Amino acid sequence: MKKRKLLRKKITSRWIIFVLEQILLMVALGASYFVGSLITDHNISTQSLIMLLAMNTLLSGLGMLLYKTHSGIIRYSEIKDISTVLRFTAYQMIGWLILAYFFSSHFHTNRIGVAIVLLNFGLASTFMIAFRLLVKEVYGMGFKGGMDKNRVLIYGAGNKGRAVKKALSYDHKGDRQVVGFIEDDQNKIGKQIAGKMIFSGHEENLPVLFAKYQINKLIIAASLPKEKISLLTSLCAEMGISIQTLPPLQNWINGELQINQLHNLRIEELLGRDEINILNENSVSEFSDAVVLVTGAAGSIGSEICRQLSKFPIQKLILLDQSETGLHEMSVELAEYSSRFEIVIELASIREEIRIESIYRKHRPDFVFHAAAYKHVPILEKFPEEVVHTNVKGTRILADLAIRYEVKKFVMISTDKAVNPTNLMGACKRIAELYVQTLQNQNATQFITTRFGNVLGSNGSVVPLFKKQLEAGGPITVTHPDITRYFMTIPEASKLVLEAAVMGQGNEIFVFDMGNPVKIVDLARKMIELSGKRPGKDVEIVFTGLRPGEKMYEELFTDKENLTETHHQKILKAKKSDVDSIALTKKIDSLIYELEVGNIDALARLIRNIVPEFVSEKAAAPFPVKILYTNRPVQETILPESGSLSNILN
Repeated sequence: MKKRKLLRKKITSRWIIFVLEQILLMVALGASYFVGSLITDHNISTQSLIMLLAMNTLLSGLGMLLYKTHSGIIRYSEIKDISTVLRFTAYQMIGWLILAYFFSSHFHTNRIGVAIVLLNFGLASTFMIAFRLLVKEVYGMGFKGGMDKNRVLIYGAGNKGRAVKKALSYDHKGDRQVVGFIEDDQNKIGKQIAGKMIFSGHEENLPVLFAKYQINKLIIAASLPKEKISLLTSLCAEMGISIQTLPPLQNWINGELQINQLHNLRIEELLGRDEINILNENSVSEFSDAVVLVTGAAGSIGSEICRQLSKFPIQKLILLDQSETGLHEMSVELAEYSSRFEIVIELASIREEIRIESIYRKHRPDFVFHAAAYKHVPILEKFPEEVVHTNVKGTRILADLAIRYEVKKFVMISTDKAVNPTNLMGACKRIAELYVQTLQNQNATQFITTRFGNVLGSNGSVVPLFKKQLEAGGPITVTHPDITRYFMTIPEASKLVLEAAVMGQGNEIFVFDMGNPVKIVDLARKMIELSGKRPGKDVEIVFTGLRPGEKMYEELFTDKENLTETHHQKILKAKKSDVDSIALTKKIDSLIYELEVGNIDALARLIRNIVPEFVSEKAAAPFPVKILYTNRPVQETILPESGSLSNILN
């Protein structure tokens, strides 16, 4: 094994390759003259042959130095290396034709001499190409042959599939052996690529194919429907096969796929939808030379908004957060854009009016994206004063100062939990929504609210929790078998926030199309399968009961908010609520007064006074016995009318 590793790492000197290729070229020339002598029945003198071989060495040596045929790593030869060889031998042929004209006596006749030169061209090309193929094959079979390998099928026989095959062939570890390709295109099935068969991707064929060839890794290198990917994850989990996929083409290094860029299939790739392009003429014009303030800039949504804004021709980006570590990480990440626009970090809490006003006065932002908020429902149920202080008072401070300092647009990021809220977090977000709506009628600043559900992978969301539980070997904890949530990826949500900011004219609530609600138990099941394990067999799912303030189902709009379409198919506009701005302001004043004097017991009553639909839900009693997700058939875990994950992915 040590010897094999040494051979894998050791690269033969280019001068040794130079000598070996010179020997091959001498053999090619000698063979050409031997064939020529048989044809003409005329033997060449030893002196003439020695002189011709010397001339060949000189001519070939100059050509090899010019075309650098000896400089490549032979074991990694590819088409462009073959092209280099052919250019070199063509050069050699032309050189010999010129020499044949001046040294015709050594070629017997010009006609025979030309035939020998052409034969030499063919033999030299064949020998040099065969040398490369032989070394590559011997290296692949001899140095990798004794290793334990993952037997791999590549789904997709197009350009991406061939790129994966190429990357695997260059893998120094050599722990993956490509068995073949899978294709849905009937025109490709039954053919071969680089000696590897292309098999049918029909779902009935896959279990037999995986078992027959003892596959333990599947690499998806094609754009498959999410229903097909879902089927593959279930099948592969049952058969103990891991799934990997490729990064986007724009992330390939110098246009080449690197083996370390392959990654395990993620739940975001199953739930993610079509790419959203917001770099249109209107959006570029809107943010051109703008000063932008992002609150909660170190959070999941805030940080992604900053990343998206970095693509626009803005003048200054202000990152505001109370997390010094998060701000530092974001400033380092965005440093590469510092030559295009100014990046400023502001360590502050949105609850401190004097500090926030100093930031407004110093930077005079044109846009404010308000993403800062407390959001963890069970914790906030225990600390009503904190959620009121941040989500209500903090929002009012930011909004009032936006008017005073003539901000062009103020974009508040809300949540589906603000609709018919059952917890303090959602109720306070609803109060913030109502408050910014009342400000539009009397001020130049345009106030825009965006509302969406859960984002995959955000801090504290269920996906990172499930990942940690999977890494620990389980179990996965779900509060209730029927609980559902809307999900969206962080980049998608952030891009839609920016799009809503561009199209908004003030006093709107934009509701994002979140797709179908997802059953959390199905999300857990799918994440277990993506890890290569089987739900109920390798990893259990345990139901623990609803937490304080937790809703069974989320809603994106109230019965009174009739939705209308916008020019963007994923953004809807909710009809604004009729709000008495004077009465609302007085009620919020009373709420904040009781907060500041420490009358915590009065907060819940005042919140209900402002949001009558707020009905607090207590935690459901824990199940008397742990209910485990067992090895029931997959279809039995799906309720067709629920709009569950299976309806999206299966």
